[in-house]
Amino acid sequence: MMIIRSFIKIAFIRLATIFFVSKRSKAIFYHDIHAENKYTNMSTPIELFKKHINIIRANDYEIVSKITKTHGQIEICFDDGFSGLYDNIELIKKLNVPIHLFVISSFLDKENHINKEQLIELNKLPQILISSHTHKHSILNKISESEIEIELETSKKLLEDILNKQINSLCFPEGKFNKKVIEIAKKMGYSNLYASIPGFYANEITSGVKRRSLVQFAGEKEFKAILKGGDHILAYWYKRKHIN
Repeated sequence: MMIIRSFIKIAFIRLATIFFVSKRSKAIFYHDIHAENKYTNMSTPIELFKKHINIIRANDYEIVSKITKTHGQIEICFDDGFSGLYDNIELIKKLNVPIHLFVISSFLDKENHINKEQLIELNKLPQILISSHTHKHSILNKISESEIEIELETSKKLLEDILNKQINSLCFPEGKFNKKVIEIAKKMGYSNLYASIPGFYANEITSGVKRRSLVQFAGEKEFKAILKGGDHILAYWYKRKHIN
């Protein structure tokens, strides 16, 4: 049944590309990459990741750490801070791929995740931009306002203290949020908010909330379709699932 649902989903994504012909900028995201050691079931094999990069560049997109144009740019995000990205950082350097890494601050130094020293090392690389994925990865639209404030403020302060830089971007855990979450996040100084609802980058869900497409297991044909916007057909379903 899972295989059938996956096949139908991919078929819809590929079919929907006929409605999108412009190379509008998109943010895509992964959780980790692996060659040998695999730290999470959400990890993407290195060979598949390299195929994705080749497809992006073959279609003349510019890969950037932060999108600044409405057309022709791809922003690659990694959520959680698993160790695979650090293990394979030489490949990232060789490919010269900018990565926007969203870190769960309380997971630093935990098993399967990068530690503080590795975070500092990554932050020094021109390819890596560090941002927040909250402190404990609590689902923000399911906790109280005071708990939301603690999650966001603690993560921001810890990362800023470790890296000696301003942290102003936030990725919602599991992509879930509501109006109150947005309000508190902006009050805490997060000016860039990232969801997990597909769509073009400039087409914000609401003011300051960016769309992203999950691509970590996408085969070559599906990935090409997602770049064109084929997965936008799923946006309504994701909105019902993620916004409360």
